[in-house]
Amino acid sequence: MLGQSEFNLLIDPRAESKVFQGITTEVTGEGNSIAPLNDYIAKENQPFLTHYKVTLDWHTLGEYFDRFERSRSAINLATYVGATQVRQYVLHDENRPPTAAELDQMRQLVAHAMEEGAVGVSTSLVYAPAFYAWTEELIELAKVASRYGGVYATHMRNESNSEMQAIDEAIRIGREAHIPVEIFHLKVAGKQNWGKMTEVIRKIEQARASGVDITADQYPYVAGATSLGASVPPWAHEGGTAALIGRLKDPGTR
Repeated sequence: MLGQSEFNLLIDPRAESKVFQGITTEVTGEGNSIAPLNDYIAKENQPFLTHYKVTLDWHTLGEYFDRFERSRSAINLATYVGATQVRQYVLHDENRPPTAAELDQMRQLVAHAMEEGAVGVSTSLVYAPAFYAWTEELIELAKVASRYGGVYATHMRNESNSEMQAIDEAIRIGREAHIPVEIFHLKVAGKQNWGKMTEVIRKIEQARASGVDITADQYPYVAGATSLGASVPPWAHEGGTAALIGRLKDPGTR
């Protein structure tokens, strides 16, 4: 249900690490997505793009798919439109709710992506700047995806000590937006939480019994990993990568 190869398939379209496992279709877009793009997001991605010699010649999902087809990828690709992506497009990395006009612009970006082939809207709520999003904001974006028959897919806001509350948020979004919910890579993180998966599954099954179309997937292996930035408090990320690095360079803040 989730891969990360939206850029990789442009760098090496052979996709041998997928094909040798028998994977012929990948679904990508975890909070961030390949589109929509503007100059602010492009600048944030520039170190990666420069290193791998990727030229950004798209701004919309439709334009990316045109580029993807020209790359002659060995596998098929589907993608969500990221709630993080549209938030960063409009609000950059600011820690605040959107204004009514900004939220309307975010809705329009989701609608455009859905019209160009996105399969739903996604979140990755443990990462910057995704964790600045309010639940009500996500409900509004999910309502747009719902109108197009999409799903709401989520790396939840917490997968450890506050996981039950995070599941409640996902359930609420599904219920109020009238949209199917998919929980990415379901887990219970932290040794103090080991053994709680039974409770997690029970909560999901209770939501299904109450009428919420909610499902989950999990890793096919026993370990997990993520970026170091996910361990840095949300306030330290405000303003983007350059601001974060500036704070880390200050001994007192670090």
